[in-house]
Amino acid sequence: MSSRNPVLAALAAAILAAPAAAQSRRTLDPSDPQAQLLGYFATAMSFTPVGLPHPGFSIGGALGLIPDLSAEERRVGFGGTKGEAANRCPVYPRLTAGWMARGGLAVEAGYTPGAEVCGVKANVVSAAVSYRFALAPTWDGVARVSLLSGSVEGDFTCSAADTADAADLTCYGGAPSADRIAPSAYGFDIAFARRNAAGRFEPYLLFGFARARVDFDVNYTRTTPNAGNLPALDDHERMQATLTRVHAGLGAGWRLARWMSLGAEVYYEPGAMLTARGSARFTFGGAR
Repeated sequence: MSSRNPVLAALAAAILAAPAAAQSRRTLDPSDPQAQLLGYFATAMSFTPVGLPHPGFSIGGALGLIPDLSAEERRVGFGGTKGEAANRCPVYPRLTAGWMARGGLAVEAGYTPGAEVCGVKANVVSAAVSYRFALAPTWDGVARVSLLSGSVEGDFTCSAADTADAADLTCYGGAPSADRIAPSAYGFDIAFARRNAAGRFEPYLLFGFARARVDFDVNYTRTTPNAGNLPALDDHERMQATLTRVHAGLGAGWRLARWMSLGAEVYYEPGAMLTARGSARFTFGGAR
């Protein structure tokens, strides 16, 4: 019986180790500046209509502007003493596809492939289901539920420029950090769209909310020989932020032809960002 004790002890240790590892992620208060920065990334990737769907199958793409953050907004690392390298790409791209039935039910999908651009690599999938219904002779309502999940990898904590800057006492002499930001979010929107006789131009108002959970994994190492007199650092902190925010948008779609449409949208999420987005779609079948 005693010969089994080491085995049982190993099994018990393995069972207990899993919850301990899961609990190692530090939960940030939503008002924490680090949590606000993580929310900025989630908002930049949010999946909004950027032009309402039309009957038929469509493929296309969308671009959203990503406004730069101030030095103060980025100074959240290492207890608020270090600025994060968050200003990377000026736009966020997404491939899109969708299908809408004549009855008003629509399904949309979005994907940002994992190619490295601007020193970061994003791999994000998104989906939405919406239903369009008549409100008045010239107004329709659109109820929409969206989901988003993925990751963005890059040297946000200590960029290559930071590690070569002797004035940066935190990053100098280390290897560029290999950080990972992983958002997962869901949202609900209601849009009010105005129809016109020609059906070419369609403005809409959008209101809704989104709840996002964003994980942030820091991976930064500096050894003493590389840093000279600076201390060695080995930072592998795991953080998590959960934020619930409301948002609003003003957009429009243009049917340039039976098979092509453009979309534009101004999107505002208080506490996160004001941005503009554009889209282009090619639609096959289902002409209205």
